[in-house]
Amino acid sequence: MQRPSLRNSALVAAAALTLALGGAPLLVTGADHLDAPALGGLTNMGGDFAPHSEHGDRDINDVYVFEGSMAKRTVLAMTTNPAINLFGGNFGRNVRYVINVDTDGNVKPDIKYVWRFGAEEDGGQAYVVQRYRGEGVKGLHGGKLAGFGWTGDADTAVGIGSTEVFAGVRSDPFFFDLTGFVGTVFGIGDDDLEVIDNDANDFFAELNTNALVIEVPDRELGGGDIAVWGTTQYRANGKWHAGDQMGRPAINTVFNTSLVDSNAAATKNAFNRVKPSRQRTALDGQFKANIIATLTNINQVLGTDEAFGCSDYTRAEARALARILLPDVITYNVKTEAAGPLNGRAPADDVIDAELGLTTNGCVTSDGVDAHSDYLDNFPYLGKPHS
Repeated sequence: MQRPSLRNSALVAAAALTLALGGAPLLVTGADHLDAPALGGLTNMGGDFAPHSEHGDRDINDVYVFEGSMAKRTVLAMTTNPAINLFGGNFGRNVRYVINVDTDGNVKPDIKYVWRFGAEEDGGQAYVVQRYRGEGVKGLHGGKLAGFGWTGDADTAVGIGSTEVFAGVRSDPFFFDLTGFVGTVFGIGDDDLEVIDNDANDFFAELNTNALVIEVPDRELGGGDIAVWGTTQYRANGKWHAGDQMGRPAINTVFNTSLVDSNAAATKNAFNRVKPSRQRTALDGQFKANIIATLTNINQVLGTDEAFGCSDYTRAEARALARILLPDVITYNVKTEAAGPLNGRAPADDVIDAELGLTTNGCVTSDGVDAHSDYLDNFPYLGKPHS
């Protein structure tokens, strides 16, 4: 049987039924944009479609791990502060931006790359990037300078040794028909999916985001299998607090929903605070339980079981997948090119199609939107910002 895509009108009708039933289907925001109530939401106080971030400077959009333009080099990137050309936003002076790397398989950081920013001046911010290893990662002690620069001009970036660093505004590399999806499924806004209005709109195509990119030799990362995730922390009342966290795209967005969890809002916020090494067991296994419940019910909720004969995962299959999806980190072998969803993530990887296929057991396979055309072949790889 040919699996349907979201361009199929019958599937759209079935998905729309979810709204009437009061369910909460998957993928209502971006990969990790606005993934938890503490960070923002899709609507304003009047209920109009207005994706906004309450604390954009600490809101992670996406994390990427892929081979550089030369073999034996790896790129680590993280984007924050969604839609800054609509809502504005700098890097936070009181925020630490961290890309964590585990090199020994225990899902605890062995290396941390940390960006810190100064005040805005002449249209940019000065920044430094420090590298922490071993015992230094726990309290961020004994770091070594990895690079520095000014966000107003990429040419000011200076990497130490064989490292390249970047921080500044770039075009958002993520792609997804967000307005069409929420318009058709939730009735929010005026847009619809392509099957209804013959127009697949990539909501992120003209948006900018803040980006942090570092490229290092593979040997610096251990030369083999690694796990990578991004975190932000912000300082308030004399203490550092957890801001946001993500590894693979859309884990918090897709699985911690009111479809399976009556306390989904609190669970989403908690997911951004719990360390990856504890995610399988935290909150009495709530994160794992939510994944299993979603995977064993989503086609029934969407109506795709009846419309297309699609089957949800068995409980045993869902448990096995939950052990892969948690902890929420990007796994990657630095000797290879990125080949998502389970070996790195490059900007052009269609994570929405992969997430749809994975979650629905191969039933729903596309949102009809393709990768952007502005990615660069060389550092910093993410497209130049839109004017």
